[in-house]
Amino acid sequence: MSSSGPSSDAEESVDSTMFDESGNVEPGVLDKDFFEVLVENGSDAIVSIDEHSQILFANRSVERVFGYEPDELVGEPLTKIMPERFREAHHEAIAKYISTGERTLDWQHIELPAEHKDGHEVQLSITFEEHPYDGERVFSGIMRDITERVERESELQRQNERLERFASIVSHDLRDPLQTAKADVAILESQYEDEPLLAELDDTLDRMDDLIEDVLTLAKQGKSIGDTARVPLERVVEDAWRTAATDAATLETADDLLAVKADRERLETLFQNLFRNAVEHVGDDVTVRVGLLSGGGFYVEDDGPGFPAGALGGLFEYGFTTSDSGTGFGLSIVEQIADAHGWTVEAMNGERGARFEFHDVVMS
Repeated sequence: MSSSGPSSDAEESVDSTMFDESGNVEPGVLDKDFFEVLVENGSDAIVSIDEHSQILFANRSVERVFGYEPDELVGEPLTKIMPERFREAHHEAIAKYISTGERTLDWQHIELPAEHKDGHEVQLSITFEEHPYDGERVFSGIMRDITERVERESELQRQNERLERFASIVSHDLRDPLQTAKADVAILESQYEDEPLLAELDDTLDRMDDLIEDVLTLAKQGKSIGDTARVPLERVVEDAWRTAATDAATLETADDLLAVKADRERLETLFQNLFRNAVEHVGDDVTVRVGLLSGGGFYVEDDGPGFPAGALGGLFEYGFTTSDSGTGFGLSIVEQIADAHGWTVEAMNGERGARFEFHDVVMS
């Protein structure tokens, strides 16, 4: 069962007699040689062992995954490509399975590290199979290198941990003294009524509070979303409007609003930030319309003056704002939530005012 490359006979076996008039492979005509070539040259590494964990077969992909030529592995113990800390557990597990038939781990797509020829560890997704061969029990592992994916996930986890620490600092070390300052200003305002400096200071502290809230939203939510479900668009728009708009503002929704596949909480945050942005840039009496795009997706448009010349290029950048009272984080949060859902968001000047269009949205 040692590895070997495709032979000329195998190549000749896959000839024109195997295909019908439409070019499709006729059922039952692929011979043994074809499947040997397929296994030998597959993208996944395949290693077969006997009951004593001796390697009986290794295909060519083991060189790409483990750094060994197939012939360097055949006849060797499986522990040759196994980190030392797992070797004893492996022997115990296979001995238990041989004697009792009881598996100690899942055989489908289990993720385990292997040891490369140069000593570094390779992260694998492995599917195990048992099959008889010449009256003997043979165990094969189909192994896919997932090192890059695991490293990306680990880096994302580290980033999330750093963001959590940052959010904790912002929440406690900045917000607590800010609340104390606001309380002191309130006391002074009760003693010195109509003092313009105190009113200005109070507005500044409110803006700082808004800025901290936006930074916390960015830090805690990141670019990930929770479970998605079918969310009625009209309902989530109305909920966001109640918390973000003013009494003088007007919401218009199209009659045919459908539902979207989304994380409901994040979608509501998206609309809240768009509605606050409209109030900040147009005024308390702004009118905002939400409707569907003809090609799929939805839009949000206000009745203000639109975006000033040159503003569209940096609109979604952190800290960018054309308002004296804005924090510059609201539209960054909007873009981040859209990206997390796999949507694209485009800002433009519409027929009425500023318009945001969301594409690649799954509607129902």
